[in-house]
Amino acid sequence: MADLPIGEPVPCRQGSLEEDLDLHAVLVPNPVCTFYMRVSGNAMRQHGIQDGDLLVIDRSVEPRSGHVVVVAHQGCFLLRPLRRQGEQWWLEPLRPGEAAIPLDLDSFDRSGLFGVAVHAVHHLGKKRLRKI
Repeated sequence: MADLPIGEPVPCRQGSLEEDLDLHAVLVPNPVCTFYMRVSGNAMRQHGIQDGDLLVIDRSVEPRSGHVVVVAHQGCFLLRPLRRQGEQWWLEPLRPGEAAIPLDLDSFDRSGLFGVAVHAVHHLGKKRLRKI
């Protein structure tokens, strides 16, 4: 068994550190431009995003190739990896035989880009944690 390079555990109570850990500040550095979305389906599992995950979407982040983005497309929201080839931007296909979707990021109104997924929060077990 290998040692994992992780930090010391932080108890979830106030005053446990000189400086309290504020998850909201860590996950949402720009609240005015940040939204939450719940994932439905496992198409993004290979990207570490699972059914039921809570996504933190930041609209102030400049999209780059490799980012996972949320795009309004044909009446619904799509969650896809973004790729750039030359001057063209594409939403990567998730399934064999699915076509890549071109985006015009020079024209925000035509692209449908909603924002960049900056965090995915998920439970490690099958059952959700309950209050005791």
